[in-house]
Amino acid sequence: MNHLRNFVKIVLGALLKQVGIVPLTKEQTEDYLKPYVQKVSSEVRILLPSVQNASDSPKLVFTQTEAVTNQSYVWDYKPIPEKTRQLPFGGILTDTYVLCSDFERYHLLQNFLKRGKRIQVKHEILIAPWAHLLDGISFGGYYDFVILVAAKLCRIREALPEAVWAQAVLAYPLFQTAYEQDYLRLIGFPQERILDSRLYDVQFNRCILANSGHWFYPDPADLLALKRQVEGQLKLQRTAHDRIYISRAGRRRVVNENALITLLKKFDFTILEDKPRSVAEQVAIYKNASFILGPHGASFTNIIWCEPGTHLFELFAVDMVVDHFRYLSQVMDMQYSAYYHGIKMGNSRVSLEEDIFVSIADLDQSLSKLLEHA
Repeated sequence: MNHLRNFVKIVLGALLKQVGIVPLTKEQTEDYLKPYVQKVSSEVRILLPSVQNASDSPKLVFTQTEAVTNQSYVWDYKPIPEKTRQLPFGGILTDTYVLCSDFERYHLLQNFLKRGKRIQVKHEILIAPWAHLLDGISFGGYYDFVILVAAKLCRIREALPEAVWAQAVLAYPLFQTAYEQDYLRLIGFPQERILDSRLYDVQFNRCILANSGHWFYPDPADLLALKRQVEGQLKLQRTAHDRIYISRAGRRRVVNENALITLLKKFDFTILEDKPRSVAEQVAIYKNASFILGPHGASFTNIIWCEPGTHLFELFAVDMVVDHFRYLSQVMDMQYSAYYHGIKMGNSRVSLEEDIFVSIADLDQSLSKLLEHA
């Protein structure tokens, strides 16, 4: 797959150059947009402590790591309208350059493979927060939307005068999910100002852009801006200190979950099934949690709603150990534990989809210690 992608990238890049179109890298894009910087925040360095496996094994799940965010930008770009347009997957073609504010250029090149006419509309100000093909593999899930779109929009909102925000339309390749609609409403976009860039070709005189930072280590300022905006709209207060288990219905399920649930009920855990919930419901669940346990999954993006001191206990498959949520836990001033068993389930050739086995004895011993004085 990577070889094919690289081949397509080389061929498309060469063809575009022949017709005078130059895809810029992220670094080149940031340099090109320097005169239009509206807001910039420096990189942040956060020390993530080591995490021991919550089992009878002395092995570490994570070694001590320094997480380094990328600089975050908001640009107020005023191009020559006749030479500028938004591409189907949300990127901006201006003069001869394709700007890259998010990730690899391969996805930007795919704009030129998309066929079909779009509806042309004119607006004075366009907010273009996301320039990426939603492939359902690398990008397109709940974590991606919340971290790379919703949080970025809150950065943009706090950087703009209210009059500019109120006038602008929003256009990007929509995720087409209920949670997306919930978040955009809470962030302050009415439905009539939201356009899918795959269907609409927006003509504009002014474009508000922002970059995506580190995928695993997002800018804490973005997370706090999202937290302020959403919680300010919902006005939810903590009313409980629940112990919750987040089940998964799809990939990365706990194969011996029935035995695990029996154990967790001994410790007064509430078992939450994997089903669609509104953003307000998800915020309330996580805000009222004191201890959260479950297999690694996008639902843990919601720990940004947790109160300081809440404990996240993450279960991993042997070959799928990543530190998205160790980092978010540290940023949100939470406690964090992690566990994986030595048994490889082998139910998938893709590590991202492999199921999880847990030792009930391991979890019983670990939870007894962690919850002894909780």
